[in-house]
Formats: sequence, C-alpha cells, structure tokens
Amino acid sequence: MEFSALSNLQIFIIIVVVLSLIIFLLVSNRSKNIPTDAEAFNNALKALVNGEKDKAYHLLREIISKDSNNIDAFLLLGNLVREKDVNQAIKIHQTVILRPHISQSKKIEAHAALSKDFIKNGNISRAEEELNNILNMDSSNKWALLKLKDIATENKNWKEALKHEKKLMKVDIHHKKNDESMLNYYIAMDYKSKDKIKNYVHYLEKSAAAENIYPESALELANHNKDNADKAISYYKLYAKHKPPQRTMAYNKIENILFDNQQYDEVENLYRELLENSFDGFALNRLVDILLEKNEVADANDLVDRFMKSNHSCHSIRLNKLKLESESFEVRKSISSLCNEMIKDEIIK
Repeated sequence: MEFSALSNLQIFIIIVVVLSLIIFLLVSNRSKNIPTDAEAFNNALKALVNGEKDKAYHLLREIISKDSNNIDAFLLLGNLVREKDVNQAIKIHQTVILRPHISQSKKIEAHAALSKDFIKNGNISRAEEELNNILNMDSSNKWALLKLKDIATENKNWKEALKHEKKLMKVDIHHKKNDESMLNYYIAMDYKSKDKIKNYVHYLEKSAAAENIYPESALELANHNKDNADKAISYYKLYAKHKPPQRTMAYNKIENILFDNQQYDEVENLYRELLENSFDGFALNRLVDILLEKNEVADANDLVDRFMKSNHSCHSIRLNKLKLESESFEVRKSISSLCNEMIKDEIIK
C-alpha cells in the first residue's frame, strides 16, 4: 500500500512538472512571436517606407495602447495622420508637448511637428509660434531659422527674413559662404519696402556681383531696369545662367525686349551665342524655328545635324530632327510647343 501510494505521488509530481514545462514552452514560444515595442516601431517604419500607411498606423496604435509613454510612436503617428486629418495630428503632437518628463530633444521634435501641422492647416502665425518655441530652447536651431526665413520671404516680410538670414550666417559657416549674395538680396528688398531705391539698387548689384549669386537678385535687377534694354537683357541672361530651370522664362523676356525694340536679328544672335560653347535644348528649338521662319531650311538641318553627331540621344535634338522632316506647319508648331514644354518641366534638356 505504501509503495502504491508513493507511486501515485510520484506520478502526480511528474504530471505537474510536465504540465508546467508544456505551459512554459507555450508561453515562451508565444512571446517570441510577439514583437517588442522597438521591433514593432521598426516594422511601422518599414511599412511607411513601403507605402503601407494603414499597416503603419495600426502598428503604431498597438504600440501606444501597450505603452502610452512611447514618444516616438506618438510623434510618428501624428506625422502619419497629418495628410488625412491635420486637426488630429495637432492634438496628438500637443499631447506630447504637455507631458511632464519629456526630454528637450523630443520636445523640439514635437514643436517641429506642430509647426508642420499648422502650416498644413494654413495657420501660419501658430506655425511661427512653434518655430520660435524651438528657438527658445535651441537658439542655433538651423531648421527652425530656415523655416521662419522661408515664411517671411513668402510673405514678403523682408525685415524678418533679413533677421533670420543674419542668424543663419552666425550659426552656420557654410551658410555664410554660400548665402552672402542672398543676405544682400534681403537687405535690398527691405530697402525697397521702405522706398529707399538708391540703397535697394546698391545691395541688389552687390548681390548680383557675388561669386555664388542668389539668382533672384538678377531677376529683380532685370525688372528694375525694364526701361534700359541692354541692362535688362544682361540681367535676364545672368538669371538664366544661374537658375537653369527658369531660363525659358528669361529668354522669352529677352525676346520680347528685342522685338519691342525692333532688334529682330538679335533674337537669332542670342540663341547662336548660347549654342556656341554648350548645348541648350531650348536655344536649339528656338533657333530652328527662327531659321524655318526665314526659310533657311538647309541651315536649320546643318545646325541639328551638328548636335546630332555629338549628342544623338538627346530628345530635344531628335524632336527638332522630326520637325525638319515634316512639311506641315501645324506639325512643326506642335513639335516646337511640345519640346518647349518638356524643357520647361525639366523632362528633357
């Protein structure tokens, strides 16, 4: 009987141990399949990179439901919902700022996120408040200074833009080197707003004479000198050189000036000069059109063939070749317009 009782006790102990081991293994395996918060956050980031916004949203919500102190998840969630519901983004980012034990770096991130929310919402004054909150914590924050300068520039508040530009030059030596011309442009525009034209022109010319020119100064000088054809043309050329994506606008302005002054031959010379040392698809397209208007088809063909030999794969050259092969005025006109639009949109050179 004692032996039998002992055997039953042993059996009971073995059963308990086995069951405990099974439960431990099941729980252990289950926990391995549940990602940690760090893993879940990384998965959310990967989902965002892959364009899976809904997946990222649900992952972030799961993280927050388990850990309401996960600041990174809150910040990212707010950024994620900004496009669809900017008011919700504002609420999320405000809750981060109001937390009592948040680090300064995370608070700056939250203020930056809020400034983006308010810009998206069209509330620029609130965006400026958030950016100034960043500067109150970090007076050398380059990102906040750049954003404030951009807002001031867009609103043509030149005094404020100049103030922020000066601060940027103090905190960033590379900015000083590259944007000295921009600073002079802002000084000029500030003088213009005060009707101090002499000072306005002086600082614009100083800006345009810099090695690293801020192109808007050349454009401003071209507009200022609209009654002086030669000066206006020289500044439009300078603008086109330093801001290639906008060169088509500048060349059109030059053409208008030359036509108004009945300098028709100078239009052709303008584009021939541009093509002397380098290739420009817009210049080629316009020069071919001018030659066709003068019925100088052979010269137009020679011009296109010359560039075809060295750059045969360029779309603007090939389009002009097609234009020359057509006898239809309407087809030629359509090809020219297509070519100009594609160059303007930077689809082709």
